[in-house]
Amino acid sequence: MSKIDRLANAFAAHVAIGWPASSSGAQRVIMVIYDPADERALRRKLDLFAQGARAAGKTWSALDLTPAVAEWLAGHRYRDVYFAEPDELSAAGEDRIAAAIATTIEAALSAEDQGPNSILAVHGIASLYGFTSVSDVLSRVEHAIRGRLLIFFPGRVQDGRYRLLDARESWDYHAVPITLDDTGDVR
Repeated sequence: MSKIDRLANAFAAHVAIGWPASSSGAQRVIMVIYDPADERALRRKLDLFAQGARAAGKTWSALDLTPAVAEWLAGHRYRDVYFAEPDELSAAGEDRIAAAIATTIEAALSAEDQGPNSILAVHGIASLYGFTSVSDVLSRVEHAIRGRLLIFFPGRVQDGRYRLLDARESWDYHAVPITLDDTGDVR
């Protein structure tokens, strides 16, 4: 059984348990942690996670953030300035990009089918690297999570500290991590 299959099984077991309605927004986030090298394998098997959610009586919807930064930049009135002088983007853009990504996620979270038994699965967050932080985006959407927000996270977690793509400084978060240990067993 592949690493992604084992993660999908662990996720299915986790959502089958159920969850308390009184959880805070941060506690409603589930992070499936995987090796960044397994991105393609994960994308091919997203349906395994959806099947696990549906088998547990949860509704499932997915959001791909891969094109989100490019779409934001393409539509921005200062895009030519940002292309000519990329430092201008890093100086002012991080907060604006985080706000735009948060708005995209909030829109998906407020969709009609998003309720206490729903899961919004977000993948493609590696595309945020270098533009904004996942922690900033998540802090902006916590209040809008009614069911669960599932983040497919290419990186590492240790003692509640997350590292996107194994490259960025780690940050603390109260999400529920689903990950494999060094031997390939679910933690």
